[in-house]
Amino acid sequence: MTVGMNHATISRTAPRLSLGLTIVFLILLTLLHGLAPEFNTGHLISEYQLSDYGLLMSLAFCLLGANALLLALALTSRVVRGVERIGWWGLLIIGMAFFIAGIFPPVQAPVLIGYLHGISGLVVIFGAPIAFTLISRSFARSNALPLLSRCPQWATLMAWCGLWLFLASLIIASLLGQMDSPLPLYVGLANRLMIVTYCIWFITAAWQLIRSPPTCF
Repeated sequence: MTVGMNHATISRTAPRLSLGLTIVFLILLTLLHGLAPEFNTGHLISEYQLSDYGLLMSLAFCLLGANALLLALALTSRVVRGVERIGWWGLLIIGMAFFIAGIFPPVQAPVLIGYLHGISGLVVIFGAPIAFTLISRSFARSNALPLLSRCPQWATLMAWCGLWLFLASLIIASLLGQMDSPLPLYVGLANRLMIVTYCIWFITAAWQLIRSPPTCF
């Protein structure tokens, strides 16, 4: 009985906390656009960590990491199939990568710190849409709320579009020889759009878990 109550409490609480943390992340990112305008154009969002308000960006990354871990916690008893389980582990790795990115800023020296930030960034950028795709299969199996179950699939598609748009901007900048800092405006905008699409998936998944009964999966 106690274990069942604990699972029920986690199923109710974790998605709500996850939803709140994602919204706070977006608020902090918006604030940084006003507090550190010199990093708005030609810079990736992680470079806000190099501004006078860098701690806010570090905090924002850590909040997004906690958000991913909370979603994974809420999905523990719901994601049971093999492929979905891989996505669940991917969500854990993405959460840890966000924490690493928050702790280690994108500095050039010492080299190890910049290396850790770069690797964690790559894990998030490329790993998130894959994990989203695998996990969204569990939402698609929902029979109780079929219309609601399609929302994570659309959010997943948006995340993939965000990734490919960012990659396309980097390819164009590379072909035009514009990869030196500061980067072109369109690269910075594509980077911000990508992270927003990832946040949309987090919000959609959390809302799905809040609205769906535990036995719906």
